[in-house]
Amino acid sequence: MEFGITGPAQSDNLFHFTGRVGERPSDVPRPIQEMTPKERLDAIIGERILRAFPPFGTTAPCVCFSESPPEHLAFLINGGRVKPWGIVISRAQMVKAGGGSVAYVPDQVYEYFKNTGMGHWAVRVGPGSSWMHEREWRLPCLQVSGVRLMTLQAILIGDKTWRPSLVERSDPRSPGSRLMDFPPLWQESPIWVWDSSSKSVVPHPPGSLC
Repeated sequence: MEFGITGPAQSDNLFHFTGRVGERPSDVPRPIQEMTPKERLDAIIGERILRAFPPFGTTAPCVCFSESPPEHLAFLINGGRVKPWGIVISRAQMVKAGGGSVAYVPDQVYEYFKNTGMGHWAVRVGPGSSWMHEREWRLPCLQVSGVRLMTLQAILIGDKTWRPSLVERSDPRSPGSRLMDFPPLWQESPIWVWDSSSKSVVPHPPGSLC
């Protein structure tokens, strides 16, 4: 699936941050809420699974992403709204999986979305709304196990020295033997390291930080 060229206010990069600052939906299990951003990312990379939970105001489990051009990514991180840890997918990946961007609508329109069972596709913009700082995309998920991750645009980390936990896998050099190694998703994906001085990411090719 191909998309046209994005404009300067748009981005093909959709970020699922593992370090959002502030209140979290009550349906997120306590053990996950108590994890650090690094620990959540470590679990996602190792399991190759994204868990889905209902966003605020809805009952449909979704995996949430934020469309972030470079300047907006810096705004979110430097403004303290998110930590520089997470995964990145493309618009094409999102749409192919059944997701899309949400609508930002007045309260009365949001109520229409909710009453028709489509509340997870909208964000209210009336008084008291605290979600106007980002352009959100959501991937509804009916599978209890979550979303299986095949390929990524990138993995975002806030410390170049950080590495995920090792996992056990088959040793291709010795049939029947096992060895400990970095998770396949870490080895296969570009790694973007957040540089606080330049307020931008420094890309590293797949396998270069193993």
